[in-house]
Amino acid sequence: MTPVVLTATVFSDVGTDHGLDDLIVRIGDGNQPTGLNVQVGHVEADTASGHYGPDPDHEEFIGKIFTLRSGTTGISNHATNVGKRMYGSGNAGIAPDVNLIEVYSAEGWATNDFLRVGTGSNPSSPPGNVELFNNSWIASFGSNTIDSQALRRADWSIDTHNVMLLNGVPNNGADSLPLMSYGFNCVSVGLSDGTHISGVVPNGFDQTGMQVPLIVATQGSSSNATGVVSAITALLVETRETHPNTESNFFSTFSETMKAVLLTGGNHQIGWTNNPISSGANRGRTSQPIDDVFGVGIANIDRSHRVLTGGQFASSTVLSGLEIAPTAGWDTAASSNNQSRYIRFNVSSPADEVSIVLTWHQRANTGFGSYSLADLDLELLRYNNGKPTSLVGDSGLSVYESGNVVSESEIDTVEHLYLRNLASGDYVLKISRSDSAAGSRVFSVGWLFPESDGGVPGDLNGDGVVEVNDLLILIAGWGACSGECPGDLSGDGIVNVSDILLLLSFWS
Repeated sequence: MTPVVLTATVFSDVGTDHGLDDLIVRIGDGNQPTGLNVQVGHVEADTASGHYGPDPDHEEFIGKIFTLRSGTTGISNHATNVGKRMYGSGNAGIAPDVNLIEVYSAEGWATNDFLRVGTGSNPSSPPGNVELFNNSWIASFGSNTIDSQALRRADWSIDTHNVMLLNGVPNNGADSLPLMSYGFNCVSVGLSDGTHISGVVPNGFDQTGMQVPLIVATQGSSSNATGVVSAITALLVETRETHPNTESNFFSTFSETMKAVLLTGGNHQIGWTNNPISSGANRGRTSQPIDDVFGVGIANIDRSHRVLTGGQFASSTVLSGLEIAPTAGWDTAASSNNQSRYIRFNVSSPADEVSIVLTWHQRANTGFGSYSLADLDLELLRYNNGKPTSLVGDSGLSVYESGNVVSESEIDTVEHLYLRNLASGDYVLKISRSDSAAGSRVFSVGWLFPESDGGVPGDLNGDGVVEVNDLLILIAGWGACSGECPGDLSGDGIVNVSDILLLLSFWS
């Protein structure tokens, strides 16, 4: 195996490009996460001289503690540049307080030092409290069989230890190699300008047909872009550990949760598409969850922070008695085969965009010679008179302008709904599973509706508070619903006393 670095050095306004400036405006300067107390793994391909480590004396790394896990090393400029994005204190770094860095050579990490490819042993446990590994390199063992075992071992590590793997995709076709971006459970990263290898995993791998990359970032190479996404992940880890909505929540520590939160926040560029059917009886369906070049879009800490701090809102296995979910949030739960789960949303004013992402893990079998893969789908339905109604086909023409209301890939471990100009009203999200894999499977789903769009349950006029003006709107719609019915908070098709009681329970 000869790992290859993914080269280029371009600085951009990383904070602006990836939502940090917006986050500071939203929650106040000094309240933003900085990566404090987050421990990371930095994996690098050796240079021609055999060096894999960043420059520990660089001015941007003052106070950092580097632990070399693959033996002594000189300085790699590539590792230094990636490190500036992951944990540097300069103008390219957005997680400057990450100060514990475990450094590996790519070959060492893939073999004896972590994944242990070619041995009969399971991969090592991540050292200390390592939350993520950054892999800004590509490689191959020269055998699809061995490469697939390496990928299964990586997937097993993610699933077993709840660690995140952020892996750069190749910059060009000449460097198209399978490790590590072909992993089911990892996050594959490309460039926001689209100058990277993208599309689907080719034949010969477990993941044949799966889309890569999942997400993109600015910078001049996928190496540096991956460093930025690792930094954003570190900020989310710190937030998870410190925010009152997540710090005591066991499910917030799951790698499924962190992956869903990261991907849900992707900022969709103009021209982004997951190629939904745009007309006819199947309008709104897609079997391609994400854009074939840009994944879910540009990684954005402000949007993902909203999803994470919205907190967990439990899905239900039944449609009756559904409470209204917040406009940003997530759920992590276990699903049995042929089971569906539901989450209800109320959109009080038209939503210019809606992003919902579902993700789950591939499960490597004993010995890493095979795997089992669950198949989950997403569908958004109208919730009329307490009953779900399909938005596929003509029934959705007056409800949303464009996008997809069904995501039903049989290959990927990500499903994504992305809609433009969704009408106000009640909706229910259906998460369904149908496959032959044995046992339950943990999934995580994240969602993001506009803040002004019913950010507070019961806020019928969208001003952020529930008070007398909302009560007046409710009373104005008294009786059986006909058409739009924002006052029907209970979703039973009638505006009556039960809706007043619900509104009063939300009173500001």
